[in-house]
Amino acid sequence: MKVLGLISGGKDSFYNLMQCAANGHQIIALGNLYPTPQDKRDELDSYMYQTVGHDVIHLYKDCLDLPLYRQEIKGTPIEQRSDYIVTAEDETEDLFELLSRVKTAHPGLEAVSVGAILSNYQRIRVENVCARLGLVTLAYLWQRDQEELLHEMVEAGVNAILIKIAAIGLKRQHLGQSIKDMLPYLCRMNQEYDLHICGEGGEYETVTLDCPLFKRRIIVDESEVAIHSDDHFAQVAYLRFKKLHVEAKYEDDMNSSWIADMNLRPLWSADSIMRPIEDIVSSKLPLKDTFTESKRASQCPKKSDVPHSIGINCRPDSTVHQNKIVYAIGGTTAYDSPLSNDKVYLNIAEETAVCLQNVQAKLERIGLSWEEVVFMQVFVSNMGDFGIVNSVYKVFFDINPPPRACVGANLPSPVRIQVSCTAIHKNATSPKPRQTLHVQGISYWAPANIGPYSQVTEQAYHAFIAGQIGMIPNTLDLPAPSSLVKEVAWSLRNLSQIAALRQLDLANRTALCIAYVRHADNFVAVTAAWEYIANKQINPAPLLVVCVPTLPKDAQVEWQVVLHHGKVYAEKITKAATGPTEEGQDGYETDDDDMHQLEKRALQPRAFSFNITNDTHSRWRTSVQSWFLSPILMALSTIQFSDTSLLTSKLSLNVTSELTERDSLIIVEMMKTMVGTAIKAMDKVLRDHPTSAVDGPGIADGWGDVVGITVYYLDILIHKACQFEEIVCELLSQYFPLVMTQTNGNIAITVIPVQAIANHGVIALTLHAVGRMPTIPSLLQ
Repeated sequence: MKVLGLISGGKDSFYNLMQCAANGHQIIALGNLYPTPQDKRDELDSYMYQTVGHDVIHLYKDCLDLPLYRQEIKGTPIEQRSDYIVTAEDETEDLFELLSRVKTAHPGLEAVSVGAILSNYQRIRVENVCARLGLVTLAYLWQRDQEELLHEMVEAGVNAILIKIAAIGLKRQHLGQSIKDMLPYLCRMNQEYDLHICGEGGEYETVTLDCPLFKRRIIVDESEVAIHSDDHFAQVAYLRFKKLHVEAKYEDDMNSSWIADMNLRPLWSADSIMRPIEDIVSSKLPLKDTFTESKRASQCPKKSDVPHSIGINCRPDSTVHQNKIVYAIGGTTAYDSPLSNDKVYLNIAEETAVCLQNVQAKLERIGLSWEEVVFMQVFVSNMGDFGIVNSVYKVFFDINPPPRACVGANLPSPVRIQVSCTAIHKNATSPKPRQTLHVQGISYWAPANIGPYSQVTEQAYHAFIAGQIGMIPNTLDLPAPSSLVKEVAWSLRNLSQIAALRQLDLANRTALCIAYVRHADNFVAVTAAWEYIANKQINPAPLLVVCVPTLPKDAQVEWQVVLHHGKVYAEKITKAATGPTEEGQDGYETDDDDMHQLEKRALQPRAFSFNITNDTHSRWRTSVQSWFLSPILMALSTIQFSDTSLLTSKLSLNVTSELTERDSLIIVEMMKTMVGTAIKAMDKVLRDHPTSAVDGPGIADGWGDVVGITVYYLDILIHKACQFEEIVCELLSQYFPLVMTQTNGNIAITVIPVQAIANHGVIALTLHAVGRMPTIPSLLQ
């Protein structure tokens, strides 16, 4: 890509430019923001830009032989919240003006290089501006280990000197010293005072005099020290350059051999899982033509085989559910509206827009908006429509779209897209405000989003992570040649990276994991890989592995997980027995022993599994897994057949022919029997998680605490797909008459066709329930 180097003069901006060049990008110009001449200050109180040393910036155009575009900083940091909203006269808008000018001068500009390492404030604002201008952010230093990174800079030949100091341990005599000379001292100050080795806490600033990209180096002829604050413990001082010049470098100093020595694969803690996972997956891959699940998937009808006469509008109005805390919109299509009767949408763009408008109408009906959605599931019949769907989809969201999983499915014709979502009311009782991680820049950390979605959203004890495929972060490509082994390793590595950044415990706090694979004969290998991540726990969280026709970028695996965020934010309530509290007190006090007990009890999940044999010949059974950690309950119920051919013969089904009335009755009765058994198993799970002294608030209201049910079914049942919601609602009313009363007459249901379900599954139900928020007295009683 053609890149603009956004430079401050510091080491980070130039080392990131070196990374851009090493990754094959073409640097075509430089950009910088500086104080207005009227300001008459060497440094501004800017949250965005390094301005100390701005009098050296004009020399960099000669150092790199590139055009330099500069923009006065006219604004101030007005919008200081973590998420940036376009604000007039904010200093961020000066960056927008600069990049707009550069893009006009260079229409081929595609990306912007930025040296952010830890600053979310800076990253979010640069990404905001770039997104508005259709530019990509390249941030190869993002989240790098600072000691390793500074060592790399020194070894790569970055000659930068300290131009400002503002931290305990740093003194006036350190000004003007190179990062090479300062490296051992900075590491020692990190150990003694927790100083950021790269200066990410504002401890020091640098100016770059030379690096391998330079054709000329900068020489400081004369400078002076300016004291800003002569504090005894943490003096604040900076260098003011009085005379500078550039000098040509020898040809031997300007060869490109340095590129071969650049570290294009920095190590992260999550990288340690990749080799073991590769070994596990390799050992579990089956020999060709030996796995019956694969044969089953090959028998599934293709999209063209599915009849077009299916009754799209037969689904009941049961796709919205309002829990006390969490809300759900079940599977929704463009055909859900009564106005869609007999209408067939000619293009996917129009169908996507109408589908999302229907979702929006359902949200508004329960008093919600798009900004309260915390997770989306998007199923498309043709993954080739991915780009068009994204272009329409993004219009419905603002700065932080929710995480999502996008998966291919043989949806009943003429449906081409189905959407479901989970939402949490912005005013709902929640111990901590919603937090969203939305990293759009390309880095080595984890893949940037390839669509309008965020990596993770946390709220009300839940953490929803976007579906992860095996992309290599710095290229956003899948491993080549295509390899399930590599893709599983990369996808789980990326999932681990996202979880680690948000301090989420993937091994012990995952409530539900769904793995989508392209080939059913990979079920065993993918399951084994997840068991490694989960530390092979005796009763791990429910894992559902299903085979689907397509995934984004033609990937072979995608992971979708929901986690308990693993932190205790128990509400404090007044103890009635102690009488009224004194003014200013919160009504409940705990000592250290109390808090230790609270942590111990509140963060111990309960997981169990059981099987139910369903006929006298043991040809099919129900397998159930559940996981509970207050207030979240996830459960999985799978109907498993020992022999798929037996199922086919029982259904008397020929997918390419019209069904007889007898065939239809057989299918409906079998579906009722299987779904009914799965629902009864879910009821047992709900009854096993009431309020208790051990676990605190549980699922006290039973079905009233259920957020939603998702039904995954084999494609061979697609002829009756539209009846699944009716069947589920009918059976809930039949078996548990109070359910419809407890759920205000509705329960969110999503039905999804898949090509195969692991362990000889035919139908799988996942259930999400949320109980009352825990309180300190309930956890400590």
